Amino acid sequence: MKKILALALAAVMTAGMSTVAFADTVVSFASSADNKQWYAVDENDDGEFEVGATETEVNIDYVSGGKKVALFLYENATDNLITDSDDVKRYKVTDDWSVGDIDEKPVIERVKIVNSDNDTTDYVYAVTFTLPEAPETKDADLIGDVTVYRTTADKKIANNVFDFGITYGAEAVQYDGTNDFNDGPVSFKGYDDVEVLAFGDEMEFEVDLAGQGKLNLAWNTDFNKEFAAMYDYANIDFMTFEHTPSFNKTGIVYLYAPEDAFIYEVTKDGAKEINGLKWDEDYEAWTFRTRTLGSYAISDVELDEKTVTEDKDDSSSTTDDGKVNPDTGR
Repeated sequence: MKKILALALAAVMTAGMSTVAFADTVVSFASSADNKQWYAVDENDDGEFEVGATETEVNIDYVSGGKKVALFLYENATDNLITDSDDVKRYKVTDDWSVGDIDEKPVIERVKIVNSDNDTTDYVYAVTFTLPEAPETKDADLIGDVTVYRTTADKKIANNVFDFGITYGAEAVQYDGTNDFNDGPVSFKGYDDVEVLAFGDEMEFEVDLAGQGKLNLAWNTDFNKEFAAMYDYANIDFMTFEHTPSFNKTGIVYLYAPEDAFIYEVTKDGAKEINGLKWDEDYEAWTFRTRTLGSYAISDVELDEKTVTEDKDDSSSTTDDGKVNPDTGR
């Protein structure tokens, strides 16, 4: 896959249309090569946009969100890219999105291009903007018009309007049985049977993957200080799935914690009982059935009382008010 992806989009141009020259060079989005419009995406975030000297099209396999896009500016309907700052003076940019939107308006700026055929570089002028961040597991579309102009009349010239459209998303990593699941969304394409997904030494999840779509299974064992503050008399470890992924089928969680531990679901209101939680002697793990993976607390004591802090003397005590008393099956 190319580190920078480029695509040619067809531009509808009016034959014989003339433009009013306000400078020696009239800026245009369209080149003369098959009446194409050109853009590139800085997929590596390195400030370089890759182009090909002999290519008229480069296939896009994938474009991720949050990346910078450059719409190249040409001398009107020629193959000459704009390289002189004087040629873009007093030009402005406007955008109109029919699908999706961007956080910051497009601007005209000088960008670096790299010729993929001979590794030469150049600096040219382009309209740039940044794609929105990608959804967690799905693709998204950005469709609309970007226009360069000096006067209101310029906005009606076809060559000055870039009819832009792109599909972007969070790139999915193919599941292969060895994933640690912290490298982005996971695709389970090709898997249609029961698999055991391993999350370090902390947990496994046995689930039927038939028909399963992409899921973001990012997880961590970070200390949840807000939850722990509710029970400051306990030593608590955590297992947290950052995006609360939900599977098509119900599976079995194997949470590897000591037999004498107390296991709870973490919620904003405190510890919650886990239905069907039990100790499995064969696996030496706590097990329960679920479709959705959330956040779990592993405590050395029962979390049956919340800690209450009094503001006036900053002292703490325990109280029966707000007592949770979950049934862990112990």
